[in-house]
Amino acid sequence: MANLKEIAELIGGRLQGNPACEIIGIQALNKANCDEIAFVAKEKESLDLSPIKAGALIVAADSRMHYPNLVYVADPRLAFAKLLEFFHPQQPFCTGIDASASISEKARIANHVRIGPFSYVGQNSQIGENTEIHAGVIIYRDVKIGRDCLIYSRVVIRENVEIGDRVIIHPGAVIGADGFGFGRTSEGAAVKVPQVGKVIIGTGCEIGANTCIDRSTIEETILAENVKLDNLVQIGHNVRIGKNTAISAQTGISGSTEIGAQVVMGGQVGVADHIHIADGVMVAAKSGVSGSIKKKMIVAGIPDQEIGAWRKSVVLLRNLGAWKEKLRQLEIKIKKAEEK
Repeated sequence: MANLKEIAELIGGRLQGNPACEIIGIQALNKANCDEIAFVAKEKESLDLSPIKAGALIVAADSRMHYPNLVYVADPRLAFAKLLEFFHPQQPFCTGIDASASISEKARIANHVRIGPFSYVGQNSQIGENTEIHAGVIIYRDVKIGRDCLIYSRVVIRENVEIGDRVIIHPGAVIGADGFGFGRTSEGAAVKVPQVGKVIIGTGCEIGANTCIDRSTIEETILAENVKLDNLVQIGHNVRIGKNTAISAQTGISGSTEIGAQVVMGGQVGVADHIHIADGVMVAAKSGVSGSIKKKMIVAGIPDQEIGAWRKSVVLLRNLGAWKEKLRQLEIKIKKAEEK
């Protein structure tokens, strides 16, 4: 619980209204009660405030909204996120190291690390201060994990993986599995190429549930700082991803591709191998990127193209049936004219 004066100070906002108003939680705009606070992400002229019962609203700094209690902030969504952390703080999964966890005598565990039941930490692995590891996590040998990380249940981290500070890895993710590398004999049989490289994950990254990041053949698969991967993402061997890039669910990045900083990819995108994607590129959902994208733009489609050109091609496809029928009618008229 906090009053509006405290909330405004917490989120760096400017309060208009009753500073003593007590708030017990944060809620969606259409569900908030008089003792809860809500936020308005995008202000619309048509927004009807009459059914709103919230004790206060978080709005943009330039808002013209009229409501008894308003907190003006630069970014209502980020303020909302901060209040979610305030009203719903992370609860520790466990305290200390569970008796059923198996920790190598040669592992180095820093102060205040929490390790849940039936987890395993291999020899020469290092875990930084205040990192929390949930139940059933497998950490192989020679792994380095930074401080303040959160690793959920059933994550597997293979050998020689390096993970920075404040990294979150969601359930079922596999970090450092072998890259998909095979040669062929003269008879056409597949021969496995050993994958002895590393995976390096930068500070502040977040890895979604059941996402896989493969180790490289001999170099490194690298995620720079603050990369965000959704669930069920596949990162191939020797891929390099720039800082602040976000990749949505069911996307696959093929081996040895380089992705720049602040790239955004929608869901179910497929990216070919050995290509380069420039900083700031946006790729629409279900696109297939088959070649390098050398400058900042928005692309869509299979194969990918600049989004304006893609929209025109979609219109053409939608009208093909009608144009086919027009052409058929025109052929009939020409045939009749020729018969005369």
